[in-house]
Amino acid sequence: MLPGLLVALAGGAFGYSLGSGFVAGLSLALALLIVLLWRQHLQVRESEAALRTTERRFLRLFDHAAVGISLSETHTGRFERVNQRFCDIVGYPMQELLQLDFTHISHPDDLVQDLAQMRRLHAGEISEYRLEKRYFHKDGRQIWVDLSVAALWEHGATPDYHVAVVQDITQRKQMEQALRENESRLRMVLQRLPVGVCLLEADGRLSYRNEEFVRISGYTEQEVPTLAAWWEHAYPDLGLRAHYQELWAELSHTAMLSDGTIPAAEYLIHCKDGRQRPVEVTGVPLGERMVVSMRDLSERKAAAEEIHNLAFYDLLTQLPNRRLLRDRLQQALVTASRHGALGALLLLDIDDFKTLNETQGHEKGDALLRQVAQRLREVVPGDDTVARLGGDEFAVLLADLGDTAHEAALRSGAVGEKILAALRQPFDLDGEVHHSSISMGVTLFSGQDAAETVNELLKRADLAMYQAKAAGRDTLCFYEPAMQASVTARAALEADMRTALAQGQFVLYYQPQWERERIVGAEALLRWLHPHDGFVSPAQFIPLAEQSGLIVPLGTWVLQQACAQLALWAQEPALAQLTLAVNVSPRQFRQSDFVAQVLAALASHGTDPRRLKLELTEGLLLEDTEATIAKMGELKRYGVGFALDDFGTGYSSLAYLKRLPFDQLKIDQSFVRDVLTDPNDAAIARTIVALGASLGLSVMAEGVETEAQRAFLERHQCHSWQGYLLGRPMPEQDFEHTVRAQAH
Repeated sequence: MLPGLLVALAGGAFGYSLGSGFVAGLSLALALLIVLLWRQHLQVRESEAALRTTERRFLRLFDHAAVGISLSETHTGRFERVNQRFCDIVGYPMQELLQLDFTHISHPDDLVQDLAQMRRLHAGEISEYRLEKRYFHKDGRQIWVDLSVAALWEHGATPDYHVAVVQDITQRKQMEQALRENESRLRMVLQRLPVGVCLLEADGRLSYRNEEFVRISGYTEQEVPTLAAWWEHAYPDLGLRAHYQELWAELSHTAMLSDGTIPAAEYLIHCKDGRQRPVEVTGVPLGERMVVSMRDLSERKAAAEEIHNLAFYDLLTQLPNRRLLRDRLQQALVTASRHGALGALLLLDIDDFKTLNETQGHEKGDALLRQVAQRLREVVPGDDTVARLGGDEFAVLLADLGDTAHEAALRSGAVGEKILAALRQPFDLDGEVHHSSISMGVTLFSGQDAAETVNELLKRADLAMYQAKAAGRDTLCFYEPAMQASVTARAALEADMRTALAQGQFVLYYQPQWERERIVGAEALLRWLHPHDGFVSPAQFIPLAEQSGLIVPLGTWVLQQACAQLALWAQEPALAQLTLAVNVSPRQFRQSDFVAQVLAALASHGTDPRRLKLELTEGLLLEDTEATIAKMGELKRYGVGFALDDFGTGYSSLAYLKRLPFDQLKIDQSFVRDVLTDPNDAAIARTIVALGASLGLSVMAEGVETEAQRAFLERHQCHSWQGYLLGRPMPEQDFEHTVRAQAH
């Protein structure tokens, strides 16, 4: 054993600049060697020759070791013997050092631990210990040492001496401190970088992230400790997550085949505050680790957007400018050509705007332009373009208006009329009321004609606009006279409808509704008796009423008339049990005060709500089903009945039939018409009857015109009918006469 230890000692003497772990082991081995020699000395003291040999060996080892060695009294800590290397380390002459104990040269901050270990050594709890501590050099500076202490007594003997082996590690400590300071500076630099940085470990952990990385995303180490957690937070949507993970994987694979650097790519991440933020991400491998950097692109994107806005938007109104309109018009031409759907360009000019500017100043003029822009935004459908071309000139670009010129003219004309109506309303210019109007030119385009260039369309719309000004202003003109005639007729019809409503030209007709052999009610049908043109077809004026919004006041009038009629019938026994069905348009039903309107009409005439039946179409049920259920439920509680009109022609769903409080399904006349000749229509009619029975709803067939149709329906358990076979729509007196005659 001794030769091996001596080899270790020699290694310590000539190789102590190796790692600190090696030096610590060497110091402890040296201490144990000295203890061994000391014990050997005790064992051979009977032999004088052996004793002298052992002492010489011990003293040679003690005095010439390349590490500091001291022999101290354990109880007092006083130095009994020290070698020259120990003296060199602490800077004291040997004789002066032997007058001291180890506490005099120990740093007070390290002495507590050293004394605690010494007490354990003295108590026999341990036989050796090791620690790093600080000594005071004689010149006052601090030196760091690696200290190994071993007891010099055998087990059971009285504790007396211990040996300490000391290695000067001041230089290593200074290097470690320099490394820590460098690391601290590096971390400070990384923390202050204007680029987000994180360190990705091989196992997927994010072991480091700087302040900018956290600022960009908002996610802390606790919230996203791993790359997997980062993906989940940054992309809650599974589809987007898969897309961006695939992009990252492709870039990583490409990087492995090249220089290892993952090229920068743009990502849109979901941040902790709920915002979407564009970032640029790149990565550099460091062995099995990877440094990932992230740059916030928000400001750059915002700057680019501001430049774009300055180039393509009007500063005063924030509408697209002429340049952007031309670009979108060119795109619209290409789209129209590809899909076969026509579009329209509307050019608007404010009438007498120059007079306003000259008499009241440009501030008032600018205020008017801003308000005109706002009203245009409100009137024009959201997918279409409203632009300011400059001065008091605006443009509206409408797309996808249908595949025929007639349809496109009607739809663009309807939008134009809405714009005219909106801009006829008074404007508030700094507290002063101002009335204005516009002149409008409209031209259609299909994209099929090579002559339909952007410049040509602008020219055509401009010509039509000046034609509108020449026609008296506050109007619109189409570039083609035939279309202009159609729009003029439509505008005239709408004006006549408003007059008709004001002058009471509308009346209700009543079509009998039968159940088996008796009349149980009627459907109220709106008719328009024009003073010059006679009866106007509902197919002509009802769609226009829907588009213009007149259907709402018309519907209110019908409800009032129906309730008044029911109140009159209630006074006559032969008519008192009749129900009256009233068609309600989706636009009317969606009015926020619809329920209040119905209840007010019932209350004002003292009408029994159970006699009123409201007929709704399936199209109404496709939007805001919950609000529909709430309104129907509230009226149902008062006793008002509901029928689902034209059932089977829309998007029927058992889901809403089960939830909505309908009393009746009405088989559309299109199925009844061919029920005897078309097996499909017959099957549909039978299915609707069976469905109504299973849901506890009555079923009424519309459009029954022949006895054979009625007989077919009756054979299949449909016993309620309405149609020309049983009675055409008729005036009030004729209907009442029919009911009285049938009752007798």
